[in-house]
Amino acid sequence: MMPDSLYVLRSSLQFDLHKTSIAALAFLVWENLITFDDEVEYIWRKPWTAWIKAVFLFLRYFPLAIQLCNRIIDEKIIQQQDLRYSTLRTWYISQVVVAHLAMTGVELVMMARVYALYRNSRWMGWGFLCLWLGETIAVLAGLFITLPGVHFTSEQFLLRVPHSFAYLAISTLVSQAIILGLTLRRYIQGQWSGTSLGKLLIRDGSIVYFVFFVTTMTAAVYSIGGLNFGMTEYAWYLSIISAAGCRLILNMQRLPLAGVHDPDSCRGSSLELTTIHYDTERYTAQHPPDP
Repeated sequence: MMPDSLYVLRSSLQFDLHKTSIAALAFLVWENLITFDDEVEYIWRKPWTAWIKAVFLFLRYFPLAIQLCNRIIDEKIIQQQDLRYSTLRTWYISQVVVAHLAMTGVELVMMARVYALYRNSRWMGWGFLCLWLGETIAVLAGLFITLPGVHFTSEQFLLRVPHSFAYLAISTLVSQAIILGLTLRRYIQGQWSGTSLGKLLIRDGSIVYFVFFVTTMTAAVYSIGGLNFGMTEYAWYLSIISAAGCRLILNMQRLPLAGVHDPDSCRGSSLELTTIHYDTERYTAQHPPDP
């Protein structure tokens, strides 16, 4: 095959992957639009001191902003516009931190749900903190171990994710497995089985774990193998994290209205996310928090 043909094939691949990444951005915009009324109803009316509001808005708009920036950079690279090498390389390297921050938002929501199931156990809280710290250390270690060297080129931003994504994938899968396992353990014990809250936690937790397992394993394979579809998969990864995290929060916010006719009975929750349901309030009243 002639060098010109190779160049045309390479350019065609970059353009096709760019369009697929734009599709991931379009999906995220569409998801935000179809759930915007729920955002207004359940999130906007909360005070700015409510941590769940801050997490929701972060999960909603931080990945969207990153996606917009990345697609603009993609377009500039395809158009062969001059970009500062050091700035592009730094932005490329930082994408694993971006993914970790977005995933942290989702894990915070899931950890808060499990923390409430275990009656706000202090040991559970410290355990989750250590779990997150371990995940963060693994991501940062992978970042410094796999820094792209002097051979970094702008086309890598269109094609391949940094090798540090493998460390993110492994640490994320471990955290998600522990969170899901703790949820299942509490449900199997029978204390929450049969309640609408318990069913919701199991359903959402299982779906999120399965989706993240598939997407995270795919990211790990692309990262380790240096495959040319890595950055496109990363674009979809960010969109899925944003959509899944926001859906987790909105599903919990809808639950009181589905199960309680008196909105006043849903107020005054310490965690605001899981204890807003009347089953949780009744259970907490009967079982005081662990010391």
